[in-house]
Amino acid sequence: MKLLRILSGILIAAIVFLPAGCSKEEPAAKLAEIKIVGTIGPMVIPLARMAETNALDSVAEKTSLTLWANPAQLQATIAGSQGDFVSLPVNSAATFYNKGIQLKLLDCSIWNILYLLSTDPDITSMEDLRGKRVVVPFQGTSPDVVFRFNLEQSGVDPETDVDIFYAPDPVQATQLFLSGQDDYVLLSEPSATTVMKKAAASGKTVYRNLNMNEVWKEVTGGASQIAQAGTIALGAVSENTAVMDAFLEEYEKAVQWMLDNPEEAGEVGARALVEQGFTADVLAESMAYIDWRFTPADEAYDDIAGFLTALMEASPDFTGGKMPDNAFYYGK
Repeated sequence: MKLLRILSGILIAAIVFLPAGCSKEEPAAKLAEIKIVGTIGPMVIPLARMAETNALDSVAEKTSLTLWANPAQLQATIAGSQGDFVSLPVNSAATFYNKGIQLKLLDCSIWNILYLLSTDPDITSMEDLRGKRVVVPFQGTSPDVVFRFNLEQSGVDPETDVDIFYAPDPVQATQLFLSGQDDYVLLSEPSATTVMKKAAASGKTVYRNLNMNEVWKEVTGGASQIAQAGTIALGAVSENTAVMDAFLEEYEKAVQWMLDNPEEAGEVGARALVEQGFTADVLAESMAYIDWRFTPADEAYDDIAGFLTALMEASPDFTGGKMPDNAFYYGK
């Protein structure tokens, strides 16, 4: 019996003093690949930085980047779950969510990117656009929605007071403007900066007349601002807290790196957008005209909800027929 008690004591001691690592759970296996889908524009820069540096190597073996170029491609990407993280307009994210797509809004990081450019120095308000023809790319998308809202809230009927000509994409909108066929155009960055630089090179004077976010804040009395664009987690990844947290941490770092290193960031963007012809100098210069503010979705809730509510009042179609519930916002 005495021997048995001694042996039992030794066994218990051995168990108590096992190395701590032996009692820990095995870490979650890495994903084989995380697919990031960016849009053609400045939002691709921090995403491209993450892909180039394999910033998500703590949760995935590989990070890849592809682009969507138009609303049809975005629709196909979302409906087919062709990516894990997708950058897109915030109201588009709400629309997809309200249609039953499994996703989480992670952040809003772009708060202004949209400008009215013209050859007319006297355009200082939306009211000054009465009787004008304005070229707008991508009918029914976020820039169109914001522009029409600002017109309506300024007492200008977009159906009767302004002749809106819808170009199929920003490239054709730019061509119409630079050729002199049209004198007023609504453009996002970096297309707006591209136009300004090309016009200056040809001796043409172009004015950056109206900042759409400033107009928005004015017509809403400061009640909200344009929650322009952010990132969603799509499909199964939207249930993986560890991966979403890793993405947010690295994305915030990439945005800050971009702001601290605009010239290098321009080069990263130019590599990602080589087929679209955006140059590093244009991308770097355009950053001065973009209101970049990385804000997690739960922290941006009031501004996003205010933005979506304003759009809902203009037309429920702009948010998929209703306001998204709190489950739309990661962390809420």
